[in-house]
Amino acid sequence: MKNKEPIKYFTHPENSIFAGMQIRENPDDAFENAIKRGMKNPEDWMYMYSENGRDYFKHCDSRCNKSYPQFGLVETIKNKIQRER
Repeated sequence: MKNKEPIKYFTHPENSIFAGMQIRENPDDAFENAIKRGMKNPEDWMYMYSENGRDYFKHCDSRCNKSYPQFGLVETIKNKIQRER
């Protein structure tokens, strides 16, 4: 099993309008997670930010928003146990 590292976020300066906002360093990880959670047509969505353990996306055409929970430690352990059975 691949060792899963904690999610890495960009750090913004305190005086930035993005200060305190969590934006993944690698948005592909957010898409990979969302696809596992049921996202359809990922090419139609853009990653926006993460907050409270969820990744937020905006549809390119309709501009509607959607979020998906991030996989946490508990789910990672459950998946590992299921694979080892």
